[in-house]
Amino acid sequence: MLWMIGSFVFAFVLIIILPRAFGPNKKLLQQGLPGQARIINVYQTGLRINRNPQIGLVLEINGPLGQYQTETKAVIPMISIPQFQPGAVLPIKIDPNNRNNIALDIYGPQ
Repeated sequence: MLWMIGSFVFAFVLIIILPRAFGPNKKLLQQGLPGQARIINVYQTGLRINRNPQIGLVLEINGPLGQYQTETKAVIPMISIPQFQPGAVLPIKIDPNNRNNIALDIYGPQ
């Protein structure tokens, strides 16, 4: 009985959660407008995925759609935590249809 419940939960995560969490960013990383984001604030969300924390970021965006502030969340590797401190500048991709929809472009070309 437990293996059935475990299988159902695994299938749910695989089919429903993961595509929603990672699918849209792939397209945005490939087709979004390049820009830069300066970290203003970092906070914990309490969520972990594969033992890596999800963090919340308040960002100052500088790109082709102007300079503005927005907020996003990202799952980052534990080893990368020192790179995500206030004042750090990160490469991003910006959705041309919604400037608050951004993706961190920290891993280079996808």
